[in-house]
Amino acid sequence: MPCELLILADDLSGAADCAAGFARVGSSSAVLLDAQSATEPVAVLTVDTDSRRDDGQAAGAKVLAAWQRHGQGRRVFKKIDSTLRGSWPAEVAALQPVLGMALVAPAFPELGRVLQDGVLRVRGVPLADTATWRLEHAGRESRPLSMLHAAGLRCLPVPTALLSGPPADLAAAIGQARADGVQALVFDTLDAAHLDALAAATWSQPGLFWVGSAGLSRALAQYAAAERPSQGGRRAVEAATPAPAGSGVLTVIGSLSPIATEQIACLEAAPGTRVHRLSAATLLARAPAMADCPHAAAVRRTLVEGLDPVLCIAADDSADPADGPLLARALAELLADCLQQAAGVVLTGGETARAMLARIGVDRLEILGESEPGVVISQTTGEARPRFVATKAGAFGDAASLDRARLDIKSRIAASHGGGPAIRMFFHTDTTTP
Repeated sequence: MPCELLILADDLSGAADCAAGFARVGSSSAVLLDAQSATEPVAVLTVDTDSRRDDGQAAGAKVLAAWQRHGQGRRVFKKIDSTLRGSWPAEVAALQPVLGMALVAPAFPELGRVLQDGVLRVRGVPLADTATWRLEHAGRESRPLSMLHAAGLRCLPVPTALLSGPPADLAAAIGQARADGVQALVFDTLDAAHLDALAAATWSQPGLFWVGSAGLSRALAQYAAAERPSQGGRRAVEAATPAPAGSGVLTVIGSLSPIATEQIACLEAAPGTRVHRLSAATLLARAPAMADCPHAAAVRRTLVEGLDPVLCIAADDSADPADGPLLARALAELLADCLQQAAGVVLTGGETARAMLARIGVDRLEILGESEPGVVISQTTGEARPRFVATKAGAFGDAASLDRARLDIKSRIAASHGGGPAIRMFFHTDTTTP
């Protein structure tokens, strides 16, 4: 199968985002929530190692085990967070001995995240000075080159001048670095053209792997598309799957970010929705006895009434980012029955999405497309009645992003019940040029 690629991600929303970039250009794409699952017969396989909060040793062991199970014969893209959260340097260090030199480009220019003079900047602000970094990582190193050095790798920076110059010069510089025993190159990247240049110069080179965010994966996807035989123009393959049970769409918002607050307000104003709020403190306090929680009963009633419920964690001064996994698991327990009842779910925040899907036994997703860039629409597999799933990173999108995802899923539900146009799954495009 052309474009045999393995994507290794440390959280579910990022995994789906990268996979969708390849599905968008026509590559069959699936996401595994369990690295021990059987290998999917797809061109682009993505594994969520769920290692964002693990220490370096545990994260490195997980990513290496995932590669050992699924990576033989595949090129590898190590997906990392565009704001450098997680133990990604240790993961790169674990993979480097078996994959060769790492090409590191965490920038995501579309989101205002660039690497300039070795410093990651978020809309012009150095990463170390952002509120998120100060809240979760105050006092820690924030420069990717130094982070990789600390993980034991021999690294060199690459200036934007090489990415802006002749492709042959860039390819030669990468080849020389590999010959000199350099284990990782860190690329200053200011715009999408720099990422495109990196992808063009390295897609066919052996003895290396890519490390980056969805910005770099989207650049690489164009070259994956170029490998597929021409389909003679754009055509769509129809989905032939059973209709999901019910018609309600449940939205679960586990993020405490400011944009999530705007998205909740938009959903509250939308016809056919009902918003339910639960404070983080209340959720954690009730965690041992979720079955009798009135919030769960209220969500179930909303589904029975034919409306689309929204459950969100209300703003709470006592909320601690370190409680994220506990909150996600508590939400999953709270909503387990509702998840089974809903025909579709919209999940924001990678930890929330994973906890919800794991609670109902979902271990893989088939990527269908996006309601917009960065908001991925998937379908569960292995269930008698599959359901549609939208995933999105917490601090991402505009005020209407979650409502657009909800409406996208509702249109797919209607189509699967024969009440609308056929569902479009993967698009195959004539790709004579990347």
